[in-house]
Amino acid sequence: MKSSSLMRASVVLALACSSPSPLGAQQARSAPATLARPQVLILGTYHMGGSSDYIQTSTDDVLSPRRQREIEALVNALAAFRPTKIMVEAPLAHDSALNARFRRYAAGQDTLRRNEIDQIGFRLAKRSGHSRVYAIDYSQDEDIGRVVGWAAQHGDTGFVNGVQRFGARLQAQSDSLRVLTITDYLRRLNSPAEDALGQGAYLRMARVGRDSTYVGADVVAGRYARNLKIFANLARLTEPGDRVLVIYGASHGKLLRDFVRESPDLQVVDTDRYLAPRRAVPQRR
Repeated sequence: MKSSSLMRASVVLALACSSPSPLGAQQARSAPATLARPQVLILGTYHMGGSSDYIQTSTDDVLSPRRQREIEALVNALAAFRPTKIMVEAPLAHDSALNARFRRYAAGQDTLRRNEIDQIGFRLAKRSGHSRVYAIDYSQDEDIGRVVGWAAQHGDTGFVNGVQRFGARLQAQSDSLRVLTITDYLRRLNSPAEDALGQGAYLRMARVGRDSTYVGADVVAGRYARNLKIFANLARLTEPGDRVLVIYGASHGKLLRDFVRESPDLQVVDTDRYLAPRRAVPQRR
């Protein structure tokens, strides 16, 4: 075939592929509109029943009458999001046991424990008529103690002192809960300012090491890997049209929000939209 004939044939083929057939055009016009991207609300929280985190802080009892009223108010606020799925910080391998316990609670055969999964997740799932909650955690050790130990042994007193100051700040933050409602406290934990402070602390940790020793960066890289796998679990369980509430330790909030925000398939929802006080609409006279 001559080159001019080959060119004409290529043009005809390109036009045939790009021009829809009458039937194809009719199908395109009658196709339903694409569903909006699933919405994901990340609620970072403190561990209401305690934790095994490197820096320990203390809080009061969430089963006290005052805190139970506040948790009810929080659940009322979150119910306005109308979640279709509630995902929590529990290992995937424990999903069956987790939901067996949820079903007992929903049937009135069990009580809520002192943790955010029960107090917020179970309570809201029952209120929303859900048949289950979703475990999405991926467990991975964060040996922060090793990083602090290396820094101390190698004279990096700036980092060691910074960890101590950060721990004192976290305890002061926990102490502020004494005069705040749980909703107000969680609003603070999910603020951009808190996200930046937490992320900054990990990026300072990444610098710990020397030459080809990346003791700090290795721990931070593991943290990114863990949160990326949590995000993968979240994304795999999310379907078109879903409104997903994710209840997780606040230190995970920044990365999870970033992953959702940067995903072409999901849409992040501003947490403050549901935690901020509702303003009364002025009445017209």
